[in-house]
Amino acid sequence: MSVATQDKQQRNIDFFRHLDADRYSVYRLYPQEKLLIAKYYKSGESVLDLACGCGRTTLRLHEMGMRVKGTDVADTFIEVARRRFPYLPLELGSYLDIREPGASYDHVLISFNGIDYAWPEENRHRALRECHRVLRPGGTLIFSSHNIKSFHVSPCYWKRGEFQDKLRNTFTAFREQAYIGNTGLHTFFASPDYVIRQTAAEGFEFLEMAGFRNIRRPLLNRFYSPYIYYAFRKTAN
Repeated sequence: MSVATQDKQQRNIDFFRHLDADRYSVYRLYPQEKLLIAKYYKSGESVLDLACGCGRTTLRLHEMGMRVKGTDVADTFIEVARRRFPYLPLELGSYLDIREPGASYDHVLISFNGIDYAWPEENRHRALRECHRVLRPGGTLIFSSHNIKSFHVSPCYWKRGEFQDKLRNTFTAFREQAYIGNTGLHTFFASPDYVIRQTAAEGFEFLEMAGFRNIRRPLLNRFYSPYIYYAFRKTAN
């Protein structure tokens, strides 16, 4: 990895390390997470919760009876989560190099677009390969990702303070994928078709998607949802 690549990846990490933890301290599942977790997870199954932040999803999965472990690359978030939930297994770690044995988890979760901060795109592929490695055959990967096509017409960007993002990225939205720099981050945006192809290339079968307000119609998701939750199943060894 080049020095420039390391610098940009580190800037993404440092951005989250210096955020106020209270901003990420609403301990509830989002509607898309509730939908997909209820469908694919069962009490007693094992879940690796990657990029878990302050333990939002880790806590809820534990309360639902999962055998869950949370990891995050931001030491500040992990320290907060450990103080709040000393009974949960929480570790400092990156999805680029998961310190778990192969085929050791039933499910992997990367919530709230966490995978989109892997930079450059090869690191995103690396993260997907690592998820594939630690999943048991037939295990599921659920993650969310920013939707580049939503800059065209999504009313979500007509909100005060976000309209400039829409104007700035209207032409970028004609692309299938791009890294967009905003608020000091290098964030990956892609079309739903691109995300599905990219993840399938790493040995996963696409199951379904859930968009903004649990929209599950592909056409609406493609242009309406600013981010989309995807469910995949491990297929290849």
